[in-house]
Amino acid sequence: MSKFSQSLFSGAAKTRTAVAFFGRNAIRLNLITLTMLVLFAAAYIVQVNGSVAKGYAIRELEDRMRQLSLDNQKLEVTVREAQSLTNVTRSVKMLGLVAAETPKYLASATPAVAMR
Repeated sequence: MSKFSQSLFSGAAKTRTAVAFFGRNAIRLNLITLTMLVLFAAAYIVQVNGSVAKGYAIRELEDRMRQLSLDNQKLEVTVREAQSLTNVTRSVKMLGLVAAETPKYLASATPAVAMR
């Protein structure tokens, strides 16, 4: 046989060997393929479930952040109202404070200095 015919028939022999292998082990190969398919499907479901759970947690945190921001704005308005001039003058009257007369200052002849 020539080298060309040997190489031509060696491919056919390899094909026959592969077909025979798959024929003998068809059930095993099908079971392995089915097992891998089930494992990949389970992994996909677990991953999607984790992503959805994280999405819900993020949405809840964003809602809480919006609510806290709104509460903060309300508190700032309350602080501004408490610091307004009308509220301060009303508080002065309620505390019984009176207006100061003309202030009297003490004058010293010698300047005050500190010693070492």
